[in-house]
Amino acid sequence: MAALDYKALGLKCGLEIHQELESPRKLFCYCPPILQTGDPEFYIKRNFRPVLGEMGKFDEAMLVEYEKRLTVFYECYNQVCCTYEIDETPPFEIDMKALETGLKVGLILNLTLYNELYVCRKNYLDGSVPCGFQRTLLIGSDGYLEVGDKKIGINTISIEEDAARKIKEEEKTVTYRLDRLGIPLIELVTDPDMHTPEECLNVAFQLGKLLRSTGLMKRGLGTIRQDVNVSIEGGARVEIKGVQKLEWIPSLIETEVRRQITLLKIRDDLIARKLTKEDLSYDFKDVTVLFEKTTCRFIKEGINAGQKVFAVKVPKIAGILGIEVILGKEGEPGVRFGGEIAQKVSAITGIKGIIHSDEDMNKYTFKKPMIASLREALTMAENDLFIIVLGSEEKAKKSLKIAIDRIGLAISGVPNETRKALENFNTEFIRELHGGARLYPDTDSMPIRLKKEYLEELSRNLPELPRVIEERLKQNYNIDDATIDKLILQGYTSLFEELVNRFKVNPILVSTTLLETLKSIKREGLESDEITEDHLRDLFEMIQKQEIAKEAIEDVLKAVAQNPALTIKQAREKLELTTVKLDEVDEIINNIIKQNEALLSDKRERAFSPLMGEVMKVLRGKVDGKILASKLQAAIKKFLSKENQEEKR
Repeated sequence: MAALDYKALGLKCGLEIHQELESPRKLFCYCPPILQTGDPEFYIKRNFRPVLGEMGKFDEAMLVEYEKRLTVFYECYNQVCCTYEIDETPPFEIDMKALETGLKVGLILNLTLYNELYVCRKNYLDGSVPCGFQRTLLIGSDGYLEVGDKKIGINTISIEEDAARKIKEEEKTVTYRLDRLGIPLIELVTDPDMHTPEECLNVAFQLGKLLRSTGLMKRGLGTIRQDVNVSIEGGARVEIKGVQKLEWIPSLIETEVRRQITLLKIRDDLIARKLTKEDLSYDFKDVTVLFEKTTCRFIKEGINAGQKVFAVKVPKIAGILGIEVILGKEGEPGVRFGGEIAQKVSAITGIKGIIHSDEDMNKYTFKKPMIASLREALTMAENDLFIIVLGSEEKAKKSLKIAIDRIGLAISGVPNETRKALENFNTEFIRELHGGARLYPDTDSMPIRLKKEYLEELSRNLPELPRVIEERLKQNYNIDDATIDKLILQGYTSLFEELVNRFKVNPILVSTTLLETLKSIKREGLESDEITEDHLRDLFEMIQKQEIAKEAIEDVLKAVAQNPALTIKQAREKLELTTVKLDEVDEIINNIIKQNEALLSDKRERAFSPLMGEVMKVLRGKVDGKILASKLQAAIKKFLSKENQEEKR
């Protein structure tokens, strides 16, 4: 696959960063911002309809969402859901700590902050908010982030409430959990100032590092999310949502650029064929009778169940739907233009797919006479294409209309869309791109006025910049750049320095515990988020006092993750990690040597490792491993010396 010349293509990328804030309460109520894992205590059900925006217009993306006709269920918990979450109470007073955090970030990023703030409603019909809109405050604009010798524009900064968590989706029913709803988050929107995938990755990395370095952000998986906006010259802005990992960014951008290049080629081909939107028709025909004797199993079963087959002719585009718009990777099939249309149909109507004449009809076991009859019924010319859909009459006609409209958009090139990032770096249609029509002032909230003196006071007490933290960590703790980056990105720098300085423990041991051990515990399916900073302080205090050996760190933390009510001392006792006096250690080691004398008499140079294994079986987590190794070496040397003396006699 040939490399892309992004400069020649006119690539523009922008970012939207969403980061949850560390706060004792939710943004517009007093419920704690804690995610739940147990069974829900009650449920609510909702169906949604679009509403007019402030300018008297419907947002196009909302109308597409409405066409999905979703039924939404919400899992609710008494601890974290009040009447505000279920839309039975207006918002309470805003969380000023969250607002203060947003203002500090705005000052760090050189934004112009507003002295009068208005809570606005941002409409959503996907069910992620029970009231149908998210409350948000625009607090500043026109800032920048310095990355190398370049200034990346920060268009806006907002404080808003996080949405509910999607738990499952089945057909036309979707289930959300309301624990995350309302957790304060900051939204940063950059200008489209990045012109290569690598530059976009670097800016996302630097923004994430800056946010986490403040110590004011939540840690953990899912607390920071980024969306990427991509366009090329002649193309259109496409928003890629749900980019879960930073390293996905370059591959997702490349995929989208290649997709837009192909869509522009399709546009040029359609223009060359002199196809216009006036050529496209909604003349959908019921052709069920032609398929009554088909051997295609799913069509036969559908017709027997009362479904119908509808078809439409699309003139002049034979061959177009077979063009691959997303190339396959590592043996995976790509996505053809017909498949992209089918994705959109499925996302809106729930119909699993469409059939079109650019496909191989043999895979459906369609006979040539039947295809000929279909083409005749649709009065098709040689260069025409047909699309057929199986379903209820309403859904089938709706699906064909979506397909025809998408082909109409292809005449203009690349449509503005919101697409979902997939793990194979492909994307799929979610909805049309939202516009300004969905945003309007919240009539339940009063304006928030900020005094000049308040903002000046905030500007005098800003968190350290990442580069200041990096320099100090490098000088004071002799740790490598990669470890420093991870400590900053995961929000551990303050805790790291506190543990090292307060308990005089090895910086490498502390960083490994925070960055690797906690991750390993989570990978095993345990709730490492239940391990608090106080747990870690108690752990390293006991290590300092030699009440726990460093080899026991993971076992102790696993015990706490399994039962968060345990203290570190209780976890140690549960694991029977009682301290052992050094003279007792000597006795245990000598006994192990006596029990394994054959190792020393036969293969002396290889005896240490197996003997150390036996020692660790008894004393792991009770005595520092370095002490055990030193004592074992001394005991082996003493044993061998005594044995040699006896041989000389």
